[in-house]
Amino acid sequence: MKKELTMKRLLNIIGLFIFLGMIIMALTNPLTIDPNLGIYQIDKAVIKGKELYNFAIFLLISSITYFLLVQLYFSSAIGRKVFFIVLSVLAIAAPMVAIYLES
Repeated sequence: MKKELTMKRLLNIIGLFIFLGMIIMALTNPLTIDPNLGIYQIDKAVIKGKELYNFAIFLLISSITYFLLVQLYFSSAIGRKVFFIVLSVLAIAAPMVAIYLES
């Protein structure tokens, strides 16, 4: 039996690719190919310690938020209202936090 590809399923698959891609990117970012097709690692680009912890927390929170919002959107009419409220709060709060962290 072939399962039907719904919009919810498609968004979950896209989210899976996004967050798995971010994890793979973090692991493979310090790898470089030289002109002789040799692979070597740049030690300055390796994420270690506190940066790795912060990145893992960011990925965890953002993935939970993404999948929760997808679930809310497709749950009910009240879920859609909550979805748009949360999305509006994030749209306002994200630039404010970015400006705050930049200074």
